[in-house]
Amino acid sequence: MIKYEFYKNEIGTPCFSIKGDLEVLNELASCNFEYLEEIVHSLEKVLEGELQYYDFGHEIYSIESKKEIAQIVDTYDYWKCIAEIPTQAIYLLMKDWRNYLINNPVITENTNVVNDLEIPFNYIFFDGIKSHQVNSTYNDWLSSPDYSVWSNSYVEVQDKRIYIIKENVKVLSTFRYFNKEKLELLAQKYNLKIKEEYEILYAYTDNQSSSRVLEISQNDQLTVIYSLTGRNAPEGIFIYGVFEN
Repeated sequence: MIKYEFYKNEIGTPCFSIKGDLEVLNELASCNFEYLEEIVHSLEKVLEGELQYYDFGHEIYSIESKKEIAQIVDTYDYWKCIAEIPTQAIYLLMKDWRNYLINNPVITENTNVVNDLEIPFNYIFFDGIKSHQVNSTYNDWLSSPDYSVWSNSYVEVQDKRIYIIKENVKVLSTFRYFNKEKLELLAQKYNLKIKEEYEILYAYTDNQSSSRVLEISQNDQLTVIYSLTGRNAPEGIFIYGVFEN
């Protein structure tokens, strides 16, 4: 079974931690609550035999689940299977995480992402090892390609901080989180452009040097728009802007 613990970080945001070979699953803590509900209900159907197959994930890893076994697939490494776990185990993790969020509603899902935000300003970006003083966009290599390191990256403005890999992260596209109208409003708000690929709309910016999609991370204090860069795994990060809520 998977060993995990739930906790709140220093600014009160719920997180979970998995140690060892399965720590790659820690990125699932960034799934929003609506998607989490879908995951739990779909895995229940897989275990009960109502669905033959269900896959889900967040940024890098896809969990491809059948009734008995779920495969963890690295989408950055040619969709290579890096581990197999009992589907019951991943179901219990996601179910327990959902129940923890229900019972600890300190930081709630922000459904109104289009609000009155200030223009971008100076901030500190910490990549898990080094701190960088930034006064506009940021585009550089990460200090370490190790997920356990760069997943702790945060942006800080005075006494406000956001862990951009872990806090309420959504891909800026119509694939899962936004419909066309909401994505267009976000693009207008943040001066982004929209492109269509395989009938899915994506937000992008001309000075984005990565083929990876833009993501938006939010907590009660800050909003960050960024994109991870790299060929087979995240090697760098492009931060388009930081905004105060």
